[in-house]
This record gives sequence, structure tokens and C-alpha cells, in this order.
Amino acid sequence: MTSVEELLNNVDKLLEKKPFFRGCPTFDTEDPNDELDVTSDCKIRSKIPARRQSIVSQNRFLKELDPACHDVMFDQNIPDICVKLADGTMQRVTSTRIGLPIQNMIRNSHTLHACGNPTYFTLRGATPTERDKQNYDLIKEYWADRNIDGVRTKAVHTQNGVGDAGVLFYTNKKQEIKCRLISYEDGYDIITHKDDNGEHILECVHYYGDDGLETVDCYDDTYLHRLVKTADGWERMDIEHGFDEIPLVTKRGDVAWNDVQSLIDVYEIMYNIYTVIEKRHGWGILYVRGKFKDEAKEIAGNVILNDTSVDGNGKVESISAPSSQGITDYLDGLWKNIMRCSNTTFILPEDIRSSGDISGLAVMLTQMLDLEEANRDVAEWQNFMDKMLRLFMQGLAKELVKKGINEYAVTEFARLRMSAKLKVWRPFNETEYNQMLVTLKGAGIISAKTAIEKNTISAPDEQARIAVETEESNAAQRATSGTALQTQS
Repeated sequence: MTSVEELLNNVDKLLEKKPFFRGCPTFDTEDPNDELDVTSDCKIRSKIPARRQSIVSQNRFLKELDPACHDVMFDQNIPDICVKLADGTMQRVTSTRIGLPIQNMIRNSHTLHACGNPTYFTLRGATPTERDKQNYDLIKEYWADRNIDGVRTKAVHTQNGVGDAGVLFYTNKKQEIKCRLISYEDGYDIITHKDDNGEHILECVHYYGDDGLETVDCYDDTYLHRLVKTADGWERMDIEHGFDEIPLVTKRGDVAWNDVQSLIDVYEIMYNIYTVIEKRHGWGILYVRGKFKDEAKEIAGNVILNDTSVDGNGKVESISAPSSQGITDYLDGLWKNIMRCSNTTFILPEDIRSSGDISGLAVMLTQMLDLEEANRDVAEWQNFMDKMLRLFMQGLAKELVKKGINEYAVTEFARLRMSAKLKVWRPFNETEYNQMLVTLKGAGIISAKTAIEKNTISAPDEQARIAVETEESNAAQRATSGTALQTQS
């Protein structure tokens, strides 16, 4: 295993990053034992996995996200129309190419189902103290005020689009805990180094600084090591970042449309060919047969043609182009396969034929693929959410101490057992959902605290507000009782 110091002293090693893959150069498994006929009790020598794959760059992800950069826009095999002019010459009519934002649609759908709900917090522990409950509410309140959920959603959206994303926590000039997104789309390349157990020992961000110099920011558990490439070579500066662990939270994985890119390519090619055909033949042809004079009479806005041929077999008719139903059905089949294979459901207004409210079960069945994907995303992003909460609590505790709000915040937050997780979003009727919580609370199945946390209306500090209102009500009752006793005496 390479140590942090060895990496920092070897910039070439420091900038090595595991690439993203899509497909492989050949179907050959490169294993001589593959499909070998043997008996069932046979044993073979262990072979270390070494699968050959094809690298796909993050620049290609960005091209796939931009419809104007899709391969179909530069495909010379898409046919054009040739028309015959009045002078007998032929002219080529170039058709406008159409790139479809399907990758963006899949990306947005996956992000919505994973991040459509606010972060779900839980205070763990059998008997939390009253002080623990107050700190729990305070952390949630600051989390909402600093819009950490917004940064969280941007991180998921970014990872779904370019393969990796990072959230960097820092303390600003006002001594406030803040965080910002680190994204390849914004010019930052994230490089992660791990130990033999997969633990992150160094998180690096490779970019060009404001001065145009190549820069690498490397974060370990204590320091920010900044390396800047100057005319004299790499210069290094070490700065304490003030957190107990690496303040950069990272996540990488496949882009949302990774499994359907080939289907999208075929769909766009067929769609553009279909567009060319419709442009040429979509409006039909006026067919005129017979012997007519060059000049025609017009009566009441209608053109009258007199057939002067001997046999009198002249006629005029409108001929429709051959039906394109085959291409339409093929495009429809491709579209359904794109949805199935990307675990995405695109529902349009015309797809809903019921005039009444749709049941929750019907929505779940309709969007089963989306919900399956979202549940996997929730599990994969759990470590990311846990670290975001830890860093936010550390930074907030130090902020409260420096501002004199709570001098014991660091100790109190350290012993607070609190968790955060994503909650799958799905369309639902908020009125019926909140009424269900009221019913469950009345039946004693859930507590008032659970009803407050899970309903869609309560503010982050709702419990504190209720406590204040209760105290004011009790004070008013005590004052009223005291006045009544004085009157009687």
C-alpha cells in the first residue's frame, strides 16, 4: 500500500485515477477453461479476475448529455432529399438533424426519486436526554437553513451525469459551516486513493486555479496539501482543515443511462430517418393524368382542368405516401426498451386516462422500475449521507462555540447518536397521507413525535414550537387560576 506521503512526493502516482468502463473490445473471455467439457467433480486452478474492458471518458458523458453533440448530429449515413427543379437539374435538400435529450431525462428521473424528499433524520438511543432532543432539533434547523439538501441533490444529479461527485465542507470568513459541490462539469477532476481495506486515505481535486496554474488539492484526515505547478516545478503548501476526517465526501458509479446508450443511439438514428421520410412524403402527392391546356379556368376559387384527349380518360387524384406504421411501431418498441433497461418510467398527460384520483398501489405498480432503482440508490448513498452529517455536525459544533451560542456544543454533539438517510420519493396524495398519520397517532400505533417528523407540513423545529406553545398555555392557565383565587378571597 502506498502511504500519503509517498503519494504527495510522486505527483504522477498521485494523479492516477481509475477510469470508467463501458463494454469490452471483444467477446472472448480469454480463459482457456471457458466452455470446456469436464466431469462434475472436476477442479480447476484458481484464476485471478482480469477482465478486459473499454474505457469511456467523462468528456463522452458530457457529450451524451448535450443533444447538439450526439453522434447522430454528425452521422453522414442519414439520407437527405433530392428534388428536381424546373430547369431539369437536381438539388439536394439537407434535413435538420435532431438530437434527443433522453440521457438528461433519465438522469433527472433517477435524481427525483432518490432526492425528491427532504433528508430523513433519526435520533437513536433508548433514552435521549432533553438536551439531546434540543440539539437534534437545532441540527435539523441549521441543516435546512444552510440548504444542505440542495447540495446533496446536486451531488446525486452530478454523479448520475458524469460518474462522480464530491461535496467539500469548509468554514467561511464568518466562521459558519458551509459546503459546495465539486463536479467534473465545473472543471474539477476527483481522484480517490484508498488503502488495502478500501478506506479513503486521500481525496484529491485536480483543476486549474484562478491564476491558470495546474493545481491539486489533497485532503487527508488533518491537512489540506495544496500542490501548484509553477515554472520551477511543483510547490507544496500544507494547511490544517479543522475537521476530524477528510472534509471532502465523494461518490462514483455508472451514469444513469449507461445500460441504454446503444439503444438511444439506434432510436435517434431511426427517428431522424423517419423525419426525412415524413418530410418528403408526409403531405401526399397530387396526381394529374390527361391532356390539358397550359391555361386553366378558375371558378369560385376552384381550378377547372378540361381534358382534351381523344379517349377522355383524364383524372386528378391525391395519392398518399406508403404508411409509416412499421417505423412508428419500431420506435415505440425502442422507447419502451429504453425505459425498461434504464429503470425509468416516463408518464405523459395522455397516458393517464382516468378522470378520478389514482390509487397509491396503481402508482407503485406503474413506477415499479423507478422505485427499485431508487431503493438501490438509497442504499448506495448511505455512507455518503452519514459522512455529510458527521462533517456538518463537527463544523456546526465549532461554529456554535466560537459564536458563544453553546460552549459545550463539541462535547454534546460528539455523544449525540444521529443518522441521516435519503427517502425514496413517489407521487402521492398529501392530504390522505397526513390524515393516515393522524389516524395512526390516535390509535396509539405511532407517537406524536413520529407524526411530526413524517408529515409533510411540519417545520424542522416543530417540536420546539409545540413546547413553547404548551408552556405559554400552561402559564396562562396558572395566571387565570391565581386571579380566580384572589377574587374568591
